[in-house]
Amino acid sequence: MTRLASPVGAFERPRHYRLVDTNLNQSAGSVERSVAAIAFAALLTATVALNAFKIGGVPIRGLVTVGALVLAVLFYFEIAKGVLKNNLLLLGLAVGLAVLGAFVSVANGAPVSAILWNLTEVHLQAAATIMVAAILARVAGARASAIAVVAVIGISACVAVAQMMDIQPAWALRRALGPLTHEEIEGLNLLDRRPVGLAYSPIQFSTHLCLAFAAFVAVRDRLRGPANGADPLVVPALLALFAASIACATRSPILGGFVFIAAYALQRRTSWLPLFLILAAVAVYFAWPLLMDVVGANAPRIVRTDDDSAEARSTLVYYGLRLFLDNPLGYGLTFAPMTLWQHYWPDLYMMQAPQGTRENELHNYAVNMLNVYGIGLLLLVPVVVRLLRQSKASLIFFVPYVVHILFHNYGPFFNDNVIWFVIAAIAAVNHDREAPVDAARTSIASRTLRSRRMHPAYRSYTAGAAD
Repeated sequence: MTRLASPVGAFERPRHYRLVDTNLNQSAGSVERSVAAIAFAALLTATVALNAFKIGGVPIRGLVTVGALVLAVLFYFEIAKGVLKNNLLLLGLAVGLAVLGAFVSVANGAPVSAILWNLTEVHLQAAATIMVAAILARVAGARASAIAVVAVIGISACVAVAQMMDIQPAWALRRALGPLTHEEIEGLNLLDRRPVGLAYSPIQFSTHLCLAFAAFVAVRDRLRGPANGADPLVVPALLALFAASIACATRSPILGGFVFIAAYALQRRTSWLPLFLILAAVAVYFAWPLLMDVVGANAPRIVRTDDDSAEARSTLVYYGLRLFLDNPLGYGLTFAPMTLWQHYWPDLYMMQAPQGTRENELHNYAVNMLNVYGIGLLLLVPVVVRLLRQSKASLIFFVPYVVHILFHNYGPFFNDNVIWFVIAAIAAVNHDREAPVDAARTSIASRTLRSRRMHPAYRSYTAGAAD
């Protein structure tokens, strides 16, 4: 019996990791885990990049998700049952939102076809993604799943940096995945371009960056254990988030990062972290005037707060709250605030950047959800509270994500399915720690165990074929 050595890399095994037998049939297990990790990464890539491709009006990423779920259930039936049990609360939230959204939509006279389409695209796709991501993460392991998240979004970030540098093949790659939301990039200053990486928009790309950060630091934190204090790689990960956010000219992840590091320093009470913050603040204080002299009058978007996008935020939130107060029941799954502005224009036109209410969504996840589902969301608050309590140890690492979605139209069950991959990777840590290892298992026993994981119908078919 030998102790499994910790591999060199960013993700560390917990010190109490179990003893394993080096004579185990590890090749079959490692192949199985590798295939699951590759499938996890491929499915995540489809979710990130394949936004425009459709078959018969149905997004390819949704078809891929359903197909992957069917295969995962067939090959890992027992694991799928455990994943279903562990995620009943989250799946119940998806069902509750679907029922509430359908009811509010019908009350507002929305077409049945539109309701069914939104239920399929939002709630059904989210439920399928939750299941398949959790199954694959359970098989692949938490480290491999987190590495897959960081790798896929990291590749997208590298493409974004190339786009910022106006390297044409990087833009051509993105155009091959579908039309860009903003084509007006030629002639703009270097830091005024809005690279998108492999994502649909720069804002969606920024959402992915926040989630990659959360996956990396949260999985590391849970594998290291709370007794190990502050993680020294948190700061480099945060700097990488800042650099990628600067590349796509998005400000909210940077704001969220500063909020996170302050909260993290208070939570961990580590001496080196406050010292780093003090030195960073001093560096920023002396470097900021020089930076402003360099950019001069052509200040990049990342350092401006007087542009229409920034000024419209308060107007959009005010507009969204007015919409909710006038219809607390909610507007349903077909909610489109840019079609309702006429009645409120006498109160809006004197506010900052009022034209945003005629052209954009509300740019605030919480206000969007409130208007879509209405006051009925209060019925689901107990479910949300229980989910947050279950994951409270990792919530702090989602602070940049939370700050970001409070300024944009992305979030759980609202234009974001990548978060389910991150949650699956973090949840897989518990399985990695608790899964028993049978040191006396032989290769025949391993095959029997893998057979038991399969769906009974598939297991009987393969047994018959072997005979």
